[in-house]
Amino acid sequence: MSIKSKERLLTILIIFAFAGLLLVIGYPIYKESLPSQVTFGVDKSFLTLPFYVAMMDTTRNYFAMEKVQAELVEVVGDPLEGLKRGDYDVAVVPWYWLMISPSSNGDTVKAFGALEIKSGRSLDAVIVPPKSRITRLRDVSGKRIGYRAGDEYFINLIMTKMTEDLNLKGVKYVPMSGEELLRAFDEKTADVLYLLDPYRAYMLQQGNTALAEGLSSTYVVPNIPYGAVVMRKNFVTTEHRLAAIRVKTAVEATLSYLARNPEVAKSYVLRLNNIPDEGELITRMRTPEYERLAEINVKSIENLQTELVRRGIGTCGIKPSEFLFAKTDFVR
Repeated sequence: MSIKSKERLLTILIIFAFAGLLLVIGYPIYKESLPSQVTFGVDKSFLTLPFYVAMMDTTRNYFAMEKVQAELVEVVGDPLEGLKRGDYDVAVVPWYWLMISPSSNGDTVKAFGALEIKSGRSLDAVIVPPKSRITRLRDVSGKRIGYRAGDEYFINLIMTKMTEDLNLKGVKYVPMSGEELLRAFDEKTADVLYLLDPYRAYMLQQGNTALAEGLSSTYVVPNIPYGAVVMRKNFVTTEHRLAAIRVKTAVEATLSYLARNPEVAKSYVLRLNNIPDEGELITRMRTPEYERLAEINVKSIENLQTELVRRGIGTCGIKPSEFLFAKTDFVR
């Protein structure tokens, strides 16, 4: 081979090597510049409100800031099972269900945020219409209790204990959508309603009566873990690490924002449910405590877990902290 041929070959090799180096260095940078496509399971309650705010708030569009291209998918049935099936990548599930079934085909579902109902700021009430003959909880025997379908586990936990304490008999439980709850007394589809905000506050504003409030604190645990903001562990650590990091950053920013601005949370959840945003109604409403990963009340989780075990539901085989992601899971 001539000297010129060798020089030409060397030049070509250098060009290929340089191109390869550019690819190695440039591709990660290019990938970082692309948005992460993530699906979020949502309903119209306080539980999934952070996803709406992160996507819709024009002044704090945290998803856009973190390059998360979010798709909101309506939750049908159990949100935990929907997450395990792959209907969405991120969801908010009741702690009750997460404690009972955190595993998923060799994977694990874990929380990176949470909502908690504090005993001094209860969101729930048993409500009856004006002039109802039901004047105390004992009168609920033989009656129809309407409730939001997504709150079934609350009904199970509360009514099991309440039925035992008050010797209630023949109670029929009627799951309803949010829209059906608001029409239940007019359409006579229920005699009594068990409601959490915003429905609790709205129905009281309409002139209905609260028989009792704070039943979750009375019949379950004082501070009840309400919802866990979750992803699958494999989604975070192996499959879509960059997307998971972006999601955590955006959602945590939103949780912090809502914790500081409860009036914003109230206003948004009313709009989602097509309920007029009125000053008096806003005043009546209460919001759950929004908690970032570092703020999650592990003691409350432990108390609920202990209560479930006492009732023969679940086990203490998993430490409360094991339901949570570690901070190191989200290090770039």
